[in-house]
Amino acid sequence: PDVAVYYDFLIDQADYEGKPCYLFSIKAKESLSAGERDKIVIDDMITWFDAKTMEVMARNYSLSYDAGAYDFDVSMEVQMTKFGDYLVPKTLRYNGNWDVIFKKRERGMFTATLFDFTN
Repeated sequence: PDVAVYYDFLIDQADYEGKPCYLFSIKAKESLSAGERDKIVIDDMITWFDAKTMEVMARNYSLSYDAGAYDFDVSMEVQMTKFGDYLVPKTLRYNGNWDVIFKKRERGMFTATLFDFTN
């Protein structure tokens, strides 16, 4: 609640993988001062909720922060699926870079597909 004033919120309807969904989006306000921008980490986040069950179908994140001694800029996409009674990730996409003072900048990009779940 203390950082909500720094974001614009949107609720809409959309289809995701052929299913009707509620789309919830937050995005950092473009008019933020540098001091206000330093108080948040989430640049934007979009979540698709199944309109019937309200379960999360997918979520996309963009996160960044620069603290001087460290910084990061990361984007992630997560697609969910049902396994029995559990809601679990089925696909993860990651693209990001991070740096810590006195260390070499690290960059990473991958896609992970999770399957063959067992009890």
